[in-house]
Amino acid sequence: MNTIESLSGGNLFRACLGILFVGGVTCLGVAGGSSAFAQTAPTIQPLSADDVSWLFPAPTTADDFAKLISMADLTVPNTQDPTKGNRVWSDATFAQFLGIVASPAALVAGTQNRIGLPIEAQSIEAWHIAAIRIDPGAPGLSDNIVARFGQSPQIRLIVQPVIRNPDGTPTVLDTAAHLIFRFEAGGSAPPQSGCLPRPLPDLVAFKAIVAEIADLRTKLSLGQLGTDLVTTSGVPLGVHPGLADSATADNVRREMKAFLERHLSDQNLDAMAIMGLPEGGRAPWIFLSMTKVPPGMFPGLPNGGFLPVNGPALDGQQFAEMLNPAGTSPRVVVPAPHTNNLSPITCLNAALRPPGPPVDERRGSSTADLFANGSPPPDAIQATLDLIADPTRSHFFNTDCVSCHTDTRLAMDRLHTTTIAGIDPAVLPNGQWNVRNFGWSPPIEGPVRGTVTRRTAAETAAVVNFINANLLGR
Repeated sequence: MNTIESLSGGNLFRACLGILFVGGVTCLGVAGGSSAFAQTAPTIQPLSADDVSWLFPAPTTADDFAKLISMADLTVPNTQDPTKGNRVWSDATFAQFLGIVASPAALVAGTQNRIGLPIEAQSIEAWHIAAIRIDPGAPGLSDNIVARFGQSPQIRLIVQPVIRNPDGTPTVLDTAAHLIFRFEAGGSAPPQSGCLPRPLPDLVAFKAIVAEIADLRTKLSLGQLGTDLVTTSGVPLGVHPGLADSATADNVRREMKAFLERHLSDQNLDAMAIMGLPEGGRAPWIFLSMTKVPPGMFPGLPNGGFLPVNGPALDGQQFAEMLNPAGTSPRVVVPAPHTNNLSPITCLNAALRPPGPPVDERRGSSTADLFANGSPPPDAIQATLDLIADPTRSHFFNTDCVSCHTDTRLAMDRLHTTTIAGIDPAVLPNGQWNVRNFGWSPPIEGPVRGTVTRRTAAETAAVVNFINANLLGR
């Protein structure tokens, strides 16, 4: 089934990547008596990485369930009955998510491998928030990317299923989903040649979001969320300091949950993605994205809903992409990606109809090249990994998902990297089975724990710089 053929008007660009929006300080001129003087507005401290990218501590004990946010409990008021709440990830949308995961789109082309969620993960009660990203400009913040794709502010939830064992302890499954909530003003800007119309950002809504995350940061640093004064300034990206401190964790979690319930709803959930495993298997890892279409656009969804997305960096026909497990020889990626991240930024990609550019006209690199070539020289490895981690050059529409989820561990294995600027060393990927970008590692190569990759840190740094330079305090 050709699921993307009827997408238009910018809806196609609602799939996987993200970043953030905030910015500067203003001065007010005040006249008094016979003289005028300048009065500087109170300075708002700049935001830091952990203010916009929130990583929750991984659950390891029965008591840790109380420290998490379940998607079953994340609700907004029911307009018809204020005594009831509507889930942010509604039952209807969750059912569509499960349906796409069980559909032919989740079968990797040319193989027998497909995503198969265990029965426990087919209940919304199992899904908990592992991390939160607050972003102002998917798929990127550079001028070239915004000129072609527009600017789509978002809040992204990274959610993972957690099973409650008979003794009450948790088991985190090696599966994750991204839920992307957009903040767009409606309408669109005229497209550049060959591109779809560009969405207009809802800056009013997003400035309110920025003000609230700055307020949370300030209250935490002043000791208003517990007996400890906890700072996020100058702290490398890792588990959120307010969630890591036992004196503030409960109040910070409540603040975060209330923040999400003020700003999210099923109506602005605009894209989803999953990384899953075959039923009963520990590998291979399979990636699949989904986008929302409005009512009347697709014959099979008269009321609108979600459809799988053709992989923008594949050949135009496939939906799912797979990474073979560590230890296989060669450790190939299927289907082989055809990236375009060495070409000038273009809105053309393989998810469009017709797909483009043609495969033989694309210029790019991927980590699939490194997996297929057992011993490239270190400078070639470094060049590829630098390209993948750079959000001004590589993004969802020119780079495959496997690349963005494997660059950091490849640097650790092939280049013997042990530290990465801006990342807490305690959350670097702990093994070749850990393909997390931002979330909880699988309990295969050691205890479950939080994970942050270089790609996530680079996107977060771009977001923080953009916010502090443009929106904070305005």
